Amino acid sequence: MEKQIQQVMEFHLAFNHPVEYAPKTIEGKRSLFRHKILYEEVMELFEACNKGDLVESADAICDCIYILLGTAHELGIADKLSACFDEVQRSNMSKLGEDGKPIYREDGKVQKGPNYEKPNLKHIIYGK
Repeated sequence: MEKQIQQVMEFHLAFNHPVEYAPKTIEGKRSLFRHKILYEEVMELFEACNKGDLVESADAICDCIYILLGTAHELGIADKLSACFDEVQRSNMSKLGEDGKPIYREDGKVQKGPNYEKPNLKHIIYGK
């Protein structure tokens, strides 16, 4: 993921998009813009999947990742994403049930098991 984070930073710098080096929030028009472009790509993914178009699906997935990494740069947390991802992975794996098997909601979404531990991202983001 480090290579892709760097590539998106190069794009942001080349196209005069914000790149922050310390955690900060984005609000107002900039926040709306980031969410709008992500929504557009998510809808493109939805349409591509419904058409069974794997090429367009792959393109939309990459565009979603690109936008999300760009948002991380604007939030000043891009350098922390790998550690955050590892922590979310640890947390997600704690969702297994007592028997070590997944617990599913009626629609197939994975539910939190009794040993679930919420990801502790605060210490990664803020060092606390």
